[in-house]
Amino acid sequence: MVSDRRCGRDRAQLVLVGSIAIAFIVLGLVVVFNTVLFTENIAARGSVDEVEEATEFQQQVEREVPELIRRVENGTVSNGELTSNVEANVSGTYSRLLAETHAESGTKYVDVEFDESESTFQTRITHTETEFQRAGGTGDWSPVNSERNVTDFRAQMVVNQLSDTGPGTENFTVLLENSSDRIEVRFEKNPSNEMEITSNYSGNVETCSVGDYNEKAWVNLSTGSSVNKSGCDFYALDDLKAPYTVHFQNPDRVEGNYTFLASGSGIASQPVYHDRDGSSSPYATLLVKEANLDLTFETGTVTYEGNRTVTVREGP
Repeated sequence: MVSDRRCGRDRAQLVLVGSIAIAFIVLGLVVVFNTVLFTENIAARGSVDEVEEATEFQQQVEREVPELIRRVENGTVSNGELTSNVEANVSGTYSRLLAETHAESGTKYVDVEFDESESTFQTRITHTETEFQRAGGTGDWSPVNSERNVTDFRAQMVVNQLSDTGPGTENFTVLLENSSDRIEVRFEKNPSNEMEITSNYSGNVETCSVGDYNEKAWVNLSTGSSVNKSGCDFYALDDLKAPYTVHFQNPDRVEGNYTFLASGSGIASQPVYHDRDGSSSPYATLLVKEANLDLTFETGTVTYEGNRTVTVREGP
């Protein structure tokens, strides 16, 4: 009986020792997992505190840089200055201030570099209160003349400025196209003095009316809907596969506002648009969609070098 009790105690001790060993192994795995999750290249392990500080550095940058870039965009008056302004503020001022803050706790070197070539951009196009003409010209034109992703395309039109319906009437028309399909959306004033929308997608036609004579009617050319009236649906961009081109016919037969987002930066420098200050319409505002950042964090025993892409704003 004594032998059995001793064996029982021995087995209990073995189970206890084994449990402690497993707990240490699991704890070690958690530390390693978290280190790998938030760091890409640790040259020397150093203390757990230093590794955690490197992790906090990366998370701080990912949290703060998007807001910083949006503030830089708001303070930029010319599209041609945007990337240099972002670089000066992120790679210069912000990186220096961050380095000074970490130096107070003993960190030797901290650096954040904005990589323009690996970042992605988008352009907000805005038009206000006049005919839908291009900058410096009249007649038919293409707001998006090469295939791009286009989203959030909304327009507000003055109903009484639209052409009447009828044979031979030149109405304001928007052509939405991709590499294989095309949608034609025509806007006109019907005999009831409402805005009538007629969309044609490969022979399939949808028609609805919205707004009164003295109203401004909102339409969404991405979703094919009207803000003024539920149930007014028509073929639009979301019915096509991106990327698209957009073409205006008879833009002198409509007055009002419109805005949309287009992917890329090249559209911002096209001569059909004014610069971002908004003094003339239509104007293009270049924006950073995703910022690519090179990060460096060094102490006496830890060197962290990583590359992160942070989302500044959603878009096409």
